[in-house]
Amino acid sequence: MSEVFIPLGGAGGKNRGTAAVLGDSTPFSNAGAVMSLPLPAGNYKKSVSNPRTSYGDGKNSEVTISKELLKKMAIDAFGIASITNFSATMYAHKQVRLTWARPTKGLWSGVHFIFKYGSMPDGIYDGFMPVDTADVHYETRTLQEGLLYIRAYSYVETNQGRWYDYDGTPVYTTIQVTGISGAVSFGAGAGTWTVPEGVRRIRYILVGHGGNGGSGNGYYVPGGGGGGGYFTTGYMDVTPGQAIPWIVPVRGQVAPTNTATWQNLMNGGNLPGLYTTFGGIVAQHGKPPLSMQMTRGGHQGSGGDGGSGGAAFGGSPGTNGNDGAGAQTSVKDRGGRNGDTYYLTIRPGQGQHSSTTGFNGVLYCSGGIAGNKGSSGVGSAGTNGLGNGGNGANNRYMDNYSGGEGGTGSIYIAWGSSMNDGS
Repeated sequence: MSEVFIPLGGAGGKNRGTAAVLGDSTPFSNAGAVMSLPLPAGNYKKSVSNPRTSYGDGKNSEVTISKELLKKMAIDAFGIASITNFSATMYAHKQVRLTWARPTKGLWSGVHFIFKYGSMPDGIYDGFMPVDTADVHYETRTLQEGLLYIRAYSYVETNQGRWYDYDGTPVYTTIQVTGISGAVSFGAGAGTWTVPEGVRRIRYILVGHGGNGGSGNGYYVPGGGGGGGYFTTGYMDVTPGQAIPWIVPVRGQVAPTNTATWQNLMNGGNLPGLYTTFGGIVAQHGKPPLSMQMTRGGHQGSGGDGGSGGAAFGGSPGTNGNDGAGAQTSVKDRGGRNGDTYYLTIRPGQGQHSSTTGFNGVLYCSGGIAGNKGSSGVGSAGTNGLGNGGNGANNRYMDNYSGGEGGTGSIYIAWGSSMNDGS
């Protein structure tokens, strides 16, 4: 036991007893200006060694007081001040915000909060998520729904650690923890989305416009499939009431109107004015099938990284963010090379080449289907809102039908449990 020595006056004498020892549980009284301690009955004589192992005669006796007893007396005499205006409100999805005011006078270094479901905490360790702070507000982590009890214990810093106010008037509150969940989606158009009250974190999906399918090109040359639009997803910290601008390009805008722009797209370029945007986040559009390649023999058109290859009479679409399908036709050599057959491949439009399945379970941005040379007709358009590439035109003889337009993109925003991540 740590002890403090207080010398007491008195005459010496051999008839004196040992020192008075006042332990942790010694009763005392607080009369305002005076703190009183009852001493055990008897006479005492001075210690003649340190630490005390023997006692002898002398003028002064001593009282030994434990530090825990002094701590109790100091707290009782001077008090640890309490916070005021303590309240709890819902801050965000299953998150609570605590606010309070610091005391304006008295001993105070900070406040300790402890949380518990079902009943009021009894002590600084009776509950979960203890936190000590000297601030005037605190936001919890995500909690479970239910009636939450919160208790505050003020404390003062000393060179012996923190002293907590266990015996003052209890400071506590309760709150029903609730979820704040929802989702919104935007199709083709433009506008501004205002963050709802209580929403501070969102999860988003941006879907780019699908690439247009290729048109028929000369004798027996169908169009390749358009590449799926690009896709991006992630989280964003937001503030309730924040206004975020968004744009989803309308259908048909991806088709360029001049040779230079076609060449730009063929070389992997983009048309930034046709991006899907949300604040500073963008999703590019898919590409149309542009380049051609003449090969000897039975070379098949490639669908790009993971996309389906286009067969001579059409091909399957690339899925999950890949390229459209390549179209292919054949033409007999007319140059006297033993009648060899050469294959003209319409390469697919480019897509993202990575997964485009959203956290909402929707598959976006599939590549378009290549046309075939067994019939003639316009290619089917990609699905609006999904950013699918348009299908290539079927082409028989010299019909030169157009490929289907790429599908428009979209934006999907979710918060709370709708983020589908366990929140």
